[in-house]
Amino acid sequence: MDISVLKVSNLAKKIKKNQIIKEINLDIKQGEILAFLGPNGSGKTTTLRMIVGLLKPTSGEITICGHSIEKDFVKAMSNVGCIIEGPDLYDYMSGYKNLELLGSMSKNVTKKDIDEAVELVGMGERIHDKVAIYSMGMKQRVGLAQALIHKPNLLILDEPTNGLDPQGIHEFREIVKKLAKEKGIAVLISSHLISEVQLMCDRVSIINNGTIIRNTSIDEVLSTGEVVWTIDNPEKAQLVLKKRFDVDSTINATKLTALVDLEKLLKINKTLFDLGFEIKYVENKKRTLEDLFLTLTDRHKIG
Repeated sequence: MDISVLKVSNLAKKIKKNQIIKEINLDIKQGEILAFLGPNGSGKTTTLRMIVGLLKPTSGEITICGHSIEKDFVKAMSNVGCIIEGPDLYDYMSGYKNLELLGSMSKNVTKKDIDEAVELVGMGERIHDKVAIYSMGMKQRVGLAQALIHKPNLLILDEPTNGLDPQGIHEFREIVKKLAKEKGIAVLISSHLISEVQLMCDRVSIINNGTIIRNTSIDEVLSTGEVVWTIDNPEKAQLVLKKRFDVDSTINATKLTALVDLEKLLKINKTLFDLGFEIKYVENKKRTLEDLFLTLTDRHKIG
């Protein structure tokens, strides 16, 4: 049975007369990685601040492992680990001493918890070196260990790969995927590196102008392509696509264009042939998460 670790219900935020967030809904299951994407000014950061308790919602509810952050804040937050805009580490101390210092602030964190977190992020060989000589990737690993030492059920990562080189990004991605798969941790990740999110996440929620404009799985995004038919009588073919396959399309001269589940394309083409349409050319282009993001956010521009 899927368990909701984070549930955001009808969340809204109004500042003075401005409706910043408009009744959004989010849900992350155990072991799932959800990408939370949005252009600058979309309401993404405001939403994250409400989820971690830094900003109070105007209305709606946020629950973490069944605990309301409004009614039971301490229990809710005890299930959360996060990296917001990079780790906060003391350069003059070792990575391990940084973890011990943070762990000392919680009576529940043991040396075993710290050692396990260090191993999970792959910092065993360098954890006793001073942070001052760490690369950015190593600092991010220690920051992730900080977020893991109290064994959270929900991990929130805001731009976690900022400043990392391609190798560091790859390593960080693999660590996060392993945490979700092997430890069952639910992960909410916000990033501007959309191609990287596509490789890391299971689902995506896209926000713009304070509204969630798409909730979908990454698999669904990747299985959809833009198909262009050069066909006789495109107006009639357009009706067939809508009536038989519930596919919306546009016409430009003799070209018919639609977004189609590519697994259904063979069946669609066969149907068009069987109905007597003369298809001169079929072109299909697989869509990426970036294509979807740019299309949706452009369509929902303010102005």
